[in-house]
Amino acid sequence: MDGSYASAADAATHSHTLLDRLLPHILGGLTVEQRDTIAAASGDWKAAAHRVNLRLSLSLLSKRWCFTVLGGLERRTAARRSIERVRDPIRTAGNMAFIVVTAMTFCGVAAAALLFSSSVFEY
Repeated sequence: MDGSYASAADAATHSHTLLDRLLPHILGGLTVEQRDTIAAASGDWKAAAHRVNLRLSLSLLSKRWCFTVLGGLERRTAARRSIERVRDPIRTAGNMAFIVVTAMTFCGVAAAALLFSSSVFEY
């Protein structure tokens, strides 16, 4: 079990708590106190809590790629942000490649729009 849902309808009918994603035999082995502690620590995941919630899945180079952009008010503590900054640095080869490809795509679309809107190309 990877935590994913079989369909969008499946996801819509399920709650988005960590306990709901545990296998039944594991959940059954937890005491009420353990369940309450896990529920309090994990909280509810609410997609609506993000003002920007863009998710795109593409098939590229014979593999499936997932792109996610989340944005909203910052709710993480300074300590959590510093831990995540060390664990997930921005300056990685994958991130830099993504930024360069995104910038090149944006510039290409902008250049094409300018060329087609000017007299260089007539359509």
